[in-house]
Amino acid sequence: MTQLKNLFTKVMIGNTELKNRILSTAHQTNHVTDGIPTKDMIAYHEARAKGGIGLIVLEAAAVHPSGMLTTNTVAGFDRRIVEAYSKLSETMHQYGTKVFSQLFHGGREVVSSDYRNAALAPSSVPSLRFSTMPRPMSLEEIEEVIEGFAVSAKLAKEGGLDGVEICCSHGYLPSQFWASHTNLRTDEYGGSFENRMRFIVEVIERVWNAVGDDFTVGIRMSADEMTMDGTTMKDAVQIVEYLADKSRLDFVNVTAGDSSTYAGSTHIVPPSPMKHAYLSAHGFKIRMAGAIPVFVGSRIVDPVEAEQIIATGKADMVGMTRATIVDPDMPNKALKGEFHLIDACIGCLQACIGHYHKGLPISCIQNPQAGKEAQILPLLQKKNDKKSVLVIGAGPGGMEAAVAADTQGYDVTLIDQSDRIGGLLQTMRKAPMRHEMAESMLDNYSKQLAVSNVNVKLGQKVTREEVIALAPDAIICAVGSRSYIPQVEGINDPRVIMVDKIFNKTDIMAGQNAIVFDFGGDWPGIEAAIHLAEKGCKVTLVTTRLHVGEEIHQYLRNEYMKKLYQLNITMKAHHDFGGIINGNVVVRNLFTHKREEMENHKIIVLSVGRVPNTELYEEIKNLAPTVSQIGDCLAPRTIEEATLEGLLAAVNIEDNSSRYSDSSSDYVQV
Repeated sequence: MTQLKNLFTKVMIGNTELKNRILSTAHQTNHVTDGIPTKDMIAYHEARAKGGIGLIVLEAAAVHPSGMLTTNTVAGFDRRIVEAYSKLSETMHQYGTKVFSQLFHGGREVVSSDYRNAALAPSSVPSLRFSTMPRPMSLEEIEEVIEGFAVSAKLAKEGGLDGVEICCSHGYLPSQFWASHTNLRTDEYGGSFENRMRFIVEVIERVWNAVGDDFTVGIRMSADEMTMDGTTMKDAVQIVEYLADKSRLDFVNVTAGDSSTYAGSTHIVPPSPMKHAYLSAHGFKIRMAGAIPVFVGSRIVDPVEAEQIIATGKADMVGMTRATIVDPDMPNKALKGEFHLIDACIGCLQACIGHYHKGLPISCIQNPQAGKEAQILPLLQKKNDKKSVLVIGAGPGGMEAAVAADTQGYDVTLIDQSDRIGGLLQTMRKAPMRHEMAESMLDNYSKQLAVSNVNVKLGQKVTREEVIALAPDAIICAVGSRSYIPQVEGINDPRVIMVDKIFNKTDIMAGQNAIVFDFGGDWPGIEAAIHLAEKGCKVTLVTTRLHVGEEIHQYLRNEYMKKLYQLNITMKAHHDFGGIINGNVVVRNLFTHKREEMENHKIIVLSVGRVPNTELYEEIKNLAPTVSQIGDCLAPRTIEEATLEGLLAAVNIEDNSSRYSDSSSDYVQV
């Protein structure tokens, strides 16, 4: 019996009855070909429907060719979409999950395309983030787009979907019309507040005319765009009051942020360490303003937290999108009271929105099955012979491999020389802004291992002789990497410290000058700089990359940059570590090769790469029919590669003979 009585009550939203209050908000999967969802998108959403979610809002569907955000955007205006919607709705409905389409036009917000089409907007006001200058829409184009919303809504209904959500959030086209700083028009669609609201009012009216009364129609909007010039909470209340008076709306899906600025875009998918459920108060204000059912999301990852939001009347539905990316079965687990089995979102952004921005299919570093359900789930559900599997190294890759192998029925032993699981997660958990991510991932794997049959042995260093004695049928080597130490003059200076040691350093004194060298443009160097600055040091962060945090997802980088500026950390790009001469740190310009000597640094931190620990693998690679090398010991990269390779190594254990054969049709490669 569930403890979450409010979260698991039914609710009527317009003409749609939802079995619970848990919502998956619209998010891009990149499982789209020529504007049409693929079978992989169906498999992805089916896993979440099977897991018990009440409502899925499908990813943005463009209502007009000019509204295609990327080349992988759903073409909601294309009649071919009806068949795809039918397959999606039939699949989701068998689990009692309802499905809406999100009707979308980005206006000036054009991310990418094979051929970058002209951007349309109310006025020629540029998007600062994408450097896009739109052209003002003619009256004929405004009419075409409004009709596109209506046609797209009608096609959604023909496809068996239960409703539509008109996307007005994040500074996309409808909000470009209603905002005075992006709408400079002097005709009937500009000027006064009523004129600027005309576009969205006509869209809503036209949609209802197209779908009839027996459907569900709402909007998504940013209650606060979180920018210097954008829509504020006060503006949002006025907009909702006006729409509630002028139009029929079945719900308002409340979010925050704005696509056109760096600071505003962070709130599209807020990363760790941003506060959980920070928009719930916004949802309550919008709910009161319009007397309309409200959905609210943004970093709501805990069903207990979601229960409190519903119970206190802050919202009628709770968006738990990333919570169900990492754990599709979260709703069913919460319903049964199995909270100890729920995996939490770690807020890293690397493979969800991060993949979208790279043009890759959606995934999750904590759940590498995500987005690959059609290929991976049948293999994980297949029970295999009771082979013995030895996993060496209990970092993320090793833990993922051990859990996945256990799921398939293998006899798994996981060994690590440390007395704690986690590998480099133990370092990350001490970093100022990566603490939550590391702790969540450690907690997730701790829970998974605790309910598994994996034999975990810590504090044991594995040797070739021990492997021979164990005689496993398969070995997965995941022994990680170590800091790279450049061979330059002065490298043995006692002031030099590797980045993974800096968080344990106890003699850091306020006022000391510190310099941090970053090779990868990733989190370690930035975290070290922040850590030292928070201890009172005067810090210079030097990176070899074109800019600080180049390899970090932009939304997280936004938060890092804000913190770096707040702490007055000096940033220097395009330079590397040239050694220490006469006590001075040598910094080299990568373009001009000019050398500069910097004086009086008491702390010199090097985050200049990692070296794979390949020695053990070379000793044991012939000691079992299947021996895999994964993660950093294969080549130092990110946690995503480690967990994915751990999963793939486990599901391919049976395929010993064709592991390295491109002709194998069974070996899973994604």
